[in-house]
Amino acid sequence: MIRSFDPRTGEAFGPEFAATSEHEIEEIIAGAHRAFPLWSGTSPAKRAISLRAIADALDANAETLVEVADRETGLGKARLTGEVGRTTFQLRTFAQALESGDFVKPVLDAAVDAPLPVGHPRFLRTVIGIGPVVVFGASNFPFAFSVMGGDTASALAAGCPVVIKAHSAHPQTSQKVFDIALEALLNSGAPAGIIGLGHGHDFGKVVIADPRISAGAFTGSKSGGRALFDMAQSRTNPIPFYGELGSINPVIATTSGMTDPAAFATAYLDSLLLGNGQFCTNPSLLFVPNNKEFLDAMAVNLSAREAQPFLSKATKDLHDRNRDLLVSLTSGRVQNAKPAPETGLYTSAQVHIFAAQEISSIEAIHREYFGPTGIVITYESLGEAIAILDQLEGALAASIFSGESEPQLKEIIISLSRIAGRVCWNAWPTGVAVTTGQHHGGPYPATTSPLHTSVGVFAINRFLRPITLQGFSDELVSSLNVEGGSK
Repeated sequence: MIRSFDPRTGEAFGPEFAATSEHEIEEIIAGAHRAFPLWSGTSPAKRAISLRAIADALDANAETLVEVADRETGLGKARLTGEVGRTTFQLRTFAQALESGDFVKPVLDAAVDAPLPVGHPRFLRTVIGIGPVVVFGASNFPFAFSVMGGDTASALAAGCPVVIKAHSAHPQTSQKVFDIALEALLNSGAPAGIIGLGHGHDFGKVVIADPRISAGAFTGSKSGGRALFDMAQSRTNPIPFYGELGSINPVIATTSGMTDPAAFATAYLDSLLLGNGQFCTNPSLLFVPNNKEFLDAMAVNLSAREAQPFLSKATKDLHDRNRDLLVSLTSGRVQNAKPAPETGLYTSAQVHIFAAQEISSIEAIHREYFGPTGIVITYESLGEAIAILDQLEGALAASIFSGESEPQLKEIIISLSRIAGRVCWNAWPTGVAVTTGQHHGGPYPATTSPLHTSVGVFAINRFLRPITLQGFSDELVSSLNVEGGSK
C-alpha cells in the first residue's frame, strides 16, 4: 500500500492507495488507445477549450490542493500556490498556441512541372499526434511537473491521450488533481480514456513496455530515468523517451562578477537552498576566485540557515548517501548550517569547499546531490576553472557572473555552451520561465534528448510526428483535420 507522509514530522496520514492492478492497467491503456483517434481528430480549437477547462477547474480548487500538497511535501503554501498558478498558466499557454497554430510549421512545397530532379508533385509537410503517452510525475513539483504539469499539457495539446504514473511522495495530491482534471475534460467534450492515473512502482514499468504506448516523459533520478529509457529503447518497437535525469548546473564567477562578495554569498545560498536544494536547477557547483571575504560571509550566512524538510524519506536517504560518498572521495573544508531537528525528514545544509588544484575526483563533483549540499571550487586563475568545466557532464543550465571585458569570457561561454541547455548571464539558474524562448534540456545525463525542451510551447514538438502528404488538395487536407491544413 502507498501512504502519504508529512515530511515535517515523518508521520503517515490520510488514505492508503493500492498499487494499480494488472486488470486496471489494461483498462487504462486500452482506454487511451481507444481515445487516441478521437482526440487527435479533434480540432485544435476544441482541444484548447478542454485545456482551459482543466486550468479553470484547478484554479477553482487551488486552496484545497495546496493544503494537501503542503502536508505531503513540506514545500510551503506560498511556494505551492505559485506552482498551481504556473501549472494553469502552462495549460492556458498551450491552449493559446493551439488557437494560433504557432507551434505548427507546415511546409507547402508546390508541384513543379518539370523533368527530374527539379520536377516533383505537391508536398505538404505537417504534423500529427504521436499516440498515447506515458508521463511520470515528479517528486519536487507536485503540480507543474506532475499529473497536469507541462508534459501532460503538451501531450494533450498535441492530440495525445496520457497515461500518468502518480509519484509516491504525493499520492493524495496526484489523485485529487487527476480527479479534478478528468471531470473538467469529460465535461468539455473530451473522449473517455483521455487521461488515466496509476499508482505503484510497477505501474510505470508495465506501461512503458506496452506496444500501444508511443512515447514517454519523465522527471526524476538518473538511475530511475535511465532504467526506463533502456526499457523504452529495448522494446520490439522502440519509442522516444524524454527523460530529465538531473543536473549539477555549474556557475562560474570572475572577480568582476562579484564586486560585493558578501551579497554574492547570500544570493548563492538563496539559490542553492531554494526548495531545500530539491530543484533540478539548483547551482550545485560554484567556481569563484579565492576570495576570503566571500568565503567568510558564506560561512556566517550559512550558519544561520534553518534546516528544511525533504520531500520524502527516499529523497533524504539518497541525498545523505551521496553526501557521505562526497566526504569519502574528497577532503575539502566544510561549512554547516544550523543542526537539523531530530524528528521529521531533515538534514542540515552543508557547503564543501575545495581549491581547484585539490580536485582529484571528478566523480564527486559530477554528482547531483538533490538536497542542501553545495560544492564551491576556488581558483587562482580562470584556466584552472575552465579545465574542470571541460570535464563535466551535461547540465540543464549554467551561469556566468562577470563583466563583459573579462579577457577569457568567450572561452567560458563556449565551455558552458558545450555542456548546458541554457546559459545565464549574471543570473542564477534556478528559475525556469515558461515562455517561447525557454529551453529546459541539455546533453546527457541532464536529459535523454538534448534536442527538445520540457518547458515552454516547443515542448509540444516531443509528441508531434512529422508527416508529408503528397499530391493532396487543400480541400482533402482540410477534411482530414491535420495540423497545418486549410482552416
